[in-house]
Amino acid sequence: MSKIANSINTFRLRQVHRQLEVINRYKDKYHDMSDSVLQSQTKVLQARHQQGETLSQLLPEAYAVIREASLRVLGMYPKDVQIIGAIVLHEGNIAEMQTGEGKTLTATLPLYLNALGGEQAYLVTTNDYLAKRDYLEMKPLFEWLGLTVSLGFVDIPGYEYKKGEKKALYDADIIYTTNGRLGFDYLIDNLADSKTAKYLPELNYCIIDEIDSIILDAAQTPLVISGAPRVQSNLFTIVKEFVDTLDDSDFELDEKEKYIWLKESGVKRAQRYFNVPDLYQEQYKGLVRNINLALRAKYLFEYNIDYFVHDGEVVLIDRITGRMLTGTKLQSGLHQAIEAKEEIEISNDMSVMATITFQNLFKQFDRFSGMTATGKLGESEFFELYGKLVVQIPTDQPVIRKDLQDRVFINATDKNNAIIERVLTLHQQGRPVLLITRTAEDAEYFSEILQQYQVPNNLLIAQNVAKEAQMIAEAGHYAAVTVATSMAGRGTDIRLTPETHKLGGLAVIINEHMENSRVDKQLRGRSGRQGDPGSSQIYISLEDYLVKRWSNDRLIENKRIMAMSQSELEESNLLNRKIGSIVVKAQTISEEFGMIARQVANEFEKSISMQRDIIYKERDKVLALNDIAAFDFEGLARDTFTRYVNSHPKLSEQDLMQYIYKNVSFQFDGSIPQDVLQHKRDTVQFLISLFHHQLQANETLIKDPALFYEFVQKAMLKAIDKAWINQVDNLQQIKGNVGNKQNGQRNIIFEYHRMALASFDLMTETIKANMVKNLCMSIVTYDKKGNMLVHFP
Repeated sequence: MSKIANSINTFRLRQVHRQLEVINRYKDKYHDMSDSVLQSQTKVLQARHQQGETLSQLLPEAYAVIREASLRVLGMYPKDVQIIGAIVLHEGNIAEMQTGEGKTLTATLPLYLNALGGEQAYLVTTNDYLAKRDYLEMKPLFEWLGLTVSLGFVDIPGYEYKKGEKKALYDADIIYTTNGRLGFDYLIDNLADSKTAKYLPELNYCIIDEIDSIILDAAQTPLVISGAPRVQSNLFTIVKEFVDTLDDSDFELDEKEKYIWLKESGVKRAQRYFNVPDLYQEQYKGLVRNINLALRAKYLFEYNIDYFVHDGEVVLIDRITGRMLTGTKLQSGLHQAIEAKEEIEISNDMSVMATITFQNLFKQFDRFSGMTATGKLGESEFFELYGKLVVQIPTDQPVIRKDLQDRVFINATDKNNAIIERVLTLHQQGRPVLLITRTAEDAEYFSEILQQYQVPNNLLIAQNVAKEAQMIAEAGHYAAVTVATSMAGRGTDIRLTPETHKLGGLAVIINEHMENSRVDKQLRGRSGRQGDPGSSQIYISLEDYLVKRWSNDRLIENKRIMAMSQSELEESNLLNRKIGSIVVKAQTISEEFGMIARQVANEFEKSISMQRDIIYKERDKVLALNDIAAFDFEGLARDTFTRYVNSHPKLSEQDLMQYIYKNVSFQFDGSIPQDVLQHKRDTVQFLISLFHHQLQANETLIKDPALFYEFVQKAMLKAIDKAWINQVDNLQQIKGNVGNKQNGQRNIIFEYHRMALASFDLMTETIKANMVKNLCMSIVTYDKKGNMLVHFP
């Protein structure tokens, strides 16, 4: 860390220390209280808040209360460094706390404080196991203090929630959940067809555990709720077979930018293969799209890195964390192209009903903060995107882990042999080893080789994530060897036994630098928790993925260098340093491209985010509508009919009758007064009178004012939802295709926003038109129990 960064962090900590001193002054006061009096402090603090004291003013006493309660209930007394972290979290910033420093306990303090305000406080983590573990551990503490706490989901696969069950979970004062669960619940809640069907409260405050993983690394993978299947292309398989015939000279591949396209020779081969005269004629647009999808599937998506096949299904993998992206599918036909590539049954390409990125999900909260062991390296992005500062919290015990210099090799074979040799040596000494690879394929390779050397080992990859907790629990035992991808138990501690502590602790060996340095630091941090001994070392070569993808250094093309033996390399300090700098530069370029990709994804998201906010607010207005008389039916009808009439310069009587039958009344008697078509305003007024007549007829038919209110509400929501679902899917299609429109100096982001805005204007017109149509043309029936059923046109 630079001196400037160090001094800035020291300044931030100095401000926090002042609050820590105040909190510590209350230590004896609450220590001397009986259990019942200490428990009553929650109501005392809540009353003071209701009388006007802010949460920040209550912080010193609230933290002192839960600190003492934690000792009595859990047998754990939050240390000063944990209090410092808790202060940073309440301020809405990011606390960088190292592995083993007790982030779970630290989070209880700001959760308690923010729940005192009468609104929910959330702890959001990366997976179900961690959420459930933290909930079960901390539940007794919160309940002892009089607060309710829940796990925000039922941890049973395929569980169907009973009526009101979800709302009960979200009504708790403190909620433990995952980013994925919360995101899907947010989207589903905003598809509710009545006020009683909504269950998510206002999003007030949350703490995000492993915040860099959730809102930086996972930022480009939006949550998607799928709707009806699109019209399915039957070209996936035959196009895959064509792409398999292509040579490298037939297409251009830019791995850095993730672009691939046919060159002239490839176009000619496609025209011969599919017997078409000109591939880029309008009628072959679908074929070109499928060829592009097949090329991307084959050359830009790697098995065991981006996805794997499980039970006949393509399961996506997060490249950064190595974890499964459960329930996530690639959009716009790309998922189906990968299925064709893997020669498995092709699933339906579903339309998109609702979508949101994690970046925008957490912007829905009034305030949020986060914890991670690697926040400082992402501080510029945190500040630029969210205005968040990163405060590095000192460790309770000095970190004595030895982060050894990279071991340098020319080729991967020598490097892998050296790794195996090192693992065998450490294993013979009895030291536990965690060997981390970039890919599942490499992890399986090392695991198999070690088995051949009769070294038992646990293999931790996305495919067997269910055993993760057990593997991590055993990873610090005597002579234990764990081989894993970068998922490697993030969020859980690897605890040493007394015997392995004496032997030097956990040895972390990483078989290449990852795509960003935050992940490297996180992996090193698997060792050396709470002052434990340990070591970490990264092995690098000129054949590493980072070098191949991101480096254009001429050294890697030098045949003499590439043919050097390991002993020759070790004799040359200059070459060692040169290779090290090549790898570091490649990682820097990778990080820059990753940051740019996230910025681009964020730019794309802006249009849909603004549109989503508008639509959800309109839905909430309809759901909150208590008095039908307050709604401007006249204005709605006038806007809709004026737009229709103005779009027909010479409106005929037959045109008007067809419009009425389709949009206002299918019982219209067909009598249109002669003067109605002479002036547009008269035509509009005539349609408005028909609208009011039909609305009145429906009100008379329904009879019950409460049911008529429900009918109006459902008719309006249906119009909004139908148009919004089409719009979300349309924006996904625009995003997927806008690259084809980039030519000359045209800006791809500007082009997307222009098209998105134009489509939004059309959508708002469609919503109004469908509201009118639904209010007039819907048919109302009743079931055997007397419940009203609305059949929309």
